[in-house]
Amino acid sequence: MAWTREPLTEPELDDLLDAADGRDLDHQVTIYTLAHTGLRADELAHLRDDWIDWQAERLRVPPAEGEWTPKTEHSARTIPLKHPGTVRRLRDYFSYHEAYDATRQTVTNRVKRVAAETDLRKKITPHVLRHTYGTLIAARGATPQYIRQTMGHADLSSANDYLQYAGTQLDAEAEELW
Repeated sequence: MAWTREPLTEPELDDLLDAADGRDLDHQVTIYTLAHTGLRADELAHLRDDWIDWQAERLRVPPAEGEWTPKTEHSARTIPLKHPGTVRRLRDYFSYHEAYDATRQTVTNRVKRVAAETDLRKKITPHVLRHTYGTLIAARGATPQYIRQTMGHADLSSANDYLQYAGTQLDAEAEELW
């Protein structure tokens, strides 16, 4: 588990989401979607309305589409959209747009702008939000297979890193409580 930057804890994520709520819908969609889907910045930058099955509340990252090419063959995947606030913001956004239509740098800049409005000391990037998603679902009991599939990893070793980190976080929290 050699991450350059640690994921956010749930209280830290709540602070970031609160800051996003004070911004426009573009910023809200950026923060909520990255934090609750595990998308990479480039995947979000290419997100299209037709990637989302609104009825089943699932987001499908395609294997390739036009100029879009995923990072790896395992990046093509289906991600359940279960966070109501994320679903609501995506519905609002795509009621006016066909695509997110931004650059990876725009995604990064939006994350940095929202993070600057918090008291968090961590450097927050789109990839930190990806790690946050992985550790949050691991802490909630996701299996390694679920983590691997929803995050688009080739093997279970990366998923196990999230499970190990989530366990470490739970141990630290237990120490504080007791």
